[in-house]
Amino acid sequence: MYVRPELIPSVRPHGTGWFATRDPFSFTLQQLDYADDAHRLETGTWAMACHYAGLAGLELILEVGVEHIQERLRDLTDRILERCDAAGVKTFTPRERDMRCGIVTLESDQPEEVERSLHKAGVIVDSRPGRVRLSPHWCVTEGELERGMDLVLEHLGAVPSPRRGEGQGEG
Repeated sequence: MYVRPELIPSVRPHGTGWFATRDPFSFTLQQLDYADDAHRLETGTWAMACHYAGLAGLELILEVGVEHIQERLRDLTDRILERCDAAGVKTFTPRERDMRCGIVTLESDQPEEVERSLHKAGVIVDSRPGRVRLSPHWCVTEGELERGMDLVLEHLGAVPSPRRGEGQGEG
């Protein structure tokens, strides 16, 4: 939040904690004497565990490399688009790899129902009006993606296409 410096002393915080007081380590809440500076907008104790988890996530992303994650997401969305094309499911996602992020949106007559059913089956999707949105995480395995797509296509009422390597008999 930004507050113009000249307005800070006149702002009466709502929902703040003891860090907003002049002497936060007095641990008294009987009289809240708010700090005169921007500290009056602070809340309570920082959630340190969340900061450590966030830092670990950032370190992992930097170790793997954003460009590698981007390519992985494009590989996963390529496969989702292949499966949807084979099953006759309409998509609303750019076909050009460099125009695509890690989201594929599918047409659905009952997206909320599909979302609920897939959540019960352990597949996390999101619904929008007339659409179901898939956002695979970059660390999803091919097997997990294929299982998820089998369920997505089944719940959309489409005929799942064979997985890679299946149904390709020797001629």
